[in-house]
Amino acid sequence: MLTHGATPPEPGADNDPLLEHALAELAWYARIRDRSRRWHWAVELTALLAGAATVVAAGLRAPAAVTACLAGAAVFIGGFRQVFNHAERYVLAAEAWSRLRAAIRRYRLVPGAGRDEEARRRLLEEVEAVAASELRSWAASRRGGQPGPPAGGPPLP
Repeated sequence: MLTHGATPPEPGADNDPLLEHALAELAWYARIRDRSRRWHWAVELTALLAGAATVVAAGLRAPAAVTACLAGAAVFIGGFRQVFNHAERYVLAAEAWSRLRAAIRRYRLVPGAGRDEEARRRLLEEVEAVAASELRSWAASRRGGQPGPPAGGPPLP
């Protein structure tokens, strides 16, 4: 039984190492996407609960220690959200998964005997482009959106 957003099982790779590699990448992005989505929801719901509990505790004139612990938990969850940023990880993995899935489907539309070097090259380029794009997006987010040095290091003299 599939749930909303779950990845349907893919047929076998038909002894095609490139397709097997692409399917392994697709499965990895699906696992990251699904795990990040679950973490995102858990963190957001916990943040809402901690914030609401803090207000309720203060309104009920709970002991200061209880209210302070709840407020501290809310602040901690806010920091946890910023450090791990599961929402962004979810979006990046979902985008990568979607691009890979489309590339694999295009590749599979070509009959097995007709999968020439050009079709293989296009699939490999897309797999590599997805990984590079996802890494660049992740790195830019870690830098706060600032561009980093060019790939491969500084230019040679």
